Amino acid sequence: MSTDQKPLFYKTPQVLRFEDHKNLALERKPDFSFAAGANAIPLAPSEFLPAVRHYPIVFVKGGGKVSAVAVTGLKQNQNLFVDDAGEWRANTYIPAYVRRYPFILIQSEDKSQTVLGFDEDSDRIQPAEKLKEGQPLFAEDGTAGEGTRPMMEFCNAFHQQSLQGEDFIKALREHNLLEDKQVDMVFPDKSRHRLDGLLTVNAERFRDLPAKTVEEWHKKAFTDAVVLHLASAQNWQILLDLQEKLRSPKAA
Repeated sequence: MSTDQKPLFYKTPQVLRFEDHKNLALERKPDFSFAAGANAIPLAPSEFLPAVRHYPIVFVKGGGKVSAVAVTGLKQNQNLFVDDAGEWRANTYIPAYVRRYPFILIQSEDKSQTVLGFDEDSDRIQPAEKLKEGQPLFAEDGTAGEGTRPMMEFCNAFHQQSLQGEDFIKALREHNLLEDKQVDMVFPDKSRHRLDGLLTVNAERFRDLPAKTVEEWHKKAFTDAVVLHLASAQNWQILLDLQEKLRSPKAA
């Protein structure tokens, strides 16, 4: 399990420009088919609380950095939470990284600011005349339209949460709390599968943190995030159960 240097899901990210994209619209109905092959989804620490009900939360290396992810599948190219119709499993938390797609913040060439962009390959963005219930990306005066206005706020909020996540990972690494982890799965048919490339927090070293560090982490909600991460280990069984239902659909 690993992360790619190119942002997950985004094949052809483009800066959103009125002069180039004024006739485009966003399909209202969500379609999560783009995530059907992702067995791990990036996760910000602020999402650990809702995510802990459904997913194992681990850390992975990729692109020269470490990131927190929600594990959504036990095998490569498998997301147990997306069905053939592109719908996310009912009553389960959908990570913000997934909900922001096909939009994304893109850094300007001089790295002085970020601008809203989108994945040109997304089927949800089409010429307005092709969509029955499309939300325009731009208003007639060139300002943000119905399809982009809320996403600008959402992507900016996600960016800030991601920066907090980077600080969290930095703190974990500074205190040498992350360790390599392998997860060995035994399915009901006796077949076996191993997930490697994972990192988890060493619980013993976490409990031995100095009082001053614990106090600082408490103010930043880092201690909460670690506890939720450790508690999420119980959710591997959820994935095993979903895998078994996939293998035996009549029992689902």
